[in-house]
Amino acid sequence: MLIVFPDADHHLPDDLITPLRQYGDFQTFIGRPETKDEYINRVRNADGILLGWSIPNEVIAECPNLKIISFTGIGASNFVDLRFAKSSGVIVTNTPGYADNAVAEHTLSLMLSLAKNINHNHTTVARGIWNQSRKSIELKGKTIGLIGLGGIGQRMAEFCKAIGMNVICWTFNPNPVRAQKLGLSFTSIKDLLEKSDFVSLHLPYTDQTKKMLGKEELSLMKQEAFLINTSRAELIDTDALVELLSSKRIAGAGIDVFDEEPISNQNSLLALDNVILSPHIAYNTPEAYKEILRISINNLVEFFKGSIRNPVNF
Repeated sequence: MLIVFPDADHHLPDDLITPLRQYGDFQTFIGRPETKDEYINRVRNADGILLGWSIPNEVIAECPNLKIISFTGIGASNFVDLRFAKSSGVIVTNTPGYADNAVAEHTLSLMLSLAKNINHNHTTVARGIWNQSRKSIELKGKTIGLIGLGGIGQRMAEFCKAIGMNVICWTFNPNPVRAQKLGLSFTSIKDLLEKSDFVSLHLPYTDQTKKMLGKEELSLMKQEAFLINTSRAELIDTDALVELLSSKRIAGAGIDVFDEEPISNQNSLLALDNVILSPHIAYNTPEAYKEILRISINNLVEFFKGSIRNPVNF
């Protein structure tokens, strides 16, 4: 059997790929293929693919032996046509939980930066302005509303409880046992938006969650409240958010995900002085990278052993 990594950033450490070698040859190509033909030539004979980026349907169709695509990430549907893969008899897997801690830490960093005016204070000091008049916010005793309680949301809840914050949450499937363990309470979206000093999004993008926070919902937030999104840009109506931030109807926002990436220099968020932006890097730590490879390689190992881990299209 042949297992191919067609678009690697670099060669993988031997200790990660040794378990795969007992099931067949492992072949790595550095860099993304520049043409469809080059892509096909890389994977044509593959039984399994370890995928870093995207794979077109035309390429899958030229792989008669292909049985599994192990995607190195969570949002496989953005990079693989799951229905086409299924119709071609190809299982697609993903890597849930690989960056829970990394993303939660980044979310916490954005929250702290907003509360303590870190960007503003750095900029003024760097310009030679010594201004101590702008007050910061203490997080102890404040309320954070978590929209979504997967692995990242749970880790964020733990961080916020440790600081002394009151944690409330809305999720599609509230679990009372989990709530008790984390020391939080479930509530409605409306109640969460009205009561929270910080609102943090931790949901995947689906038909149900698309633009779930529009102008009507965002307007329920306190004027002094902050919004943080390290999840998916599509959960929010960005135009409505910009409008409310511009008018100071919402105090500020910390954003790591955008409708268009990389963002254009014409993006309206860039003109605002009450936002902190990062280039979709919440997940990007050495620890998370190693974990994503470990999980995705293990998905392949388990498949060739006869079991399926983390499928997203079957």
